[in-house]
Amino acid sequence: MTFLEIMQGLVEAVPGSLAATIMGMDGLTIQQYCLSDYDVETVGVEYGKVIEEIKHASGVLNLGTVEEVCVATDEMTLVLKMVTQGYYIALVLSSGANTGKARFLLKGAALKAEKELFI
Repeated sequence: MTFLEIMQGLVEAVPGSLAATIMGMDGLTIQQYCLSDYDVETVGVEYGKVIEEIKHASGVLNLGTVEEVCVATDEMTLVLKMVTQGYYIALVLSSGANTGKARFLLKGAALKAEKELFI
């Protein structure tokens, strides 16, 4: 399964999804899929910086390894799921989308993406 198929399948399976991207912690996009001209790459890069800060705080507090981050605003929800410590998937949802379904499907997408990374 290709990264494009994984991202497309994720976006199309969650009603209200706008876009998905798989990125490295260095900010480089591996693959993205958008239903419109949404700038998911910039969102992924900017929130990738937030993941680094959260990972640092979790380490200082001995809370364990960060697996997922969810940011909800009045206009959208962003769910960031770690694939490995160096890669993550960012899924952008419109307000009111089913975040629970998105989180569930992100787990499977992350496993598929991890397999693709190490082929």
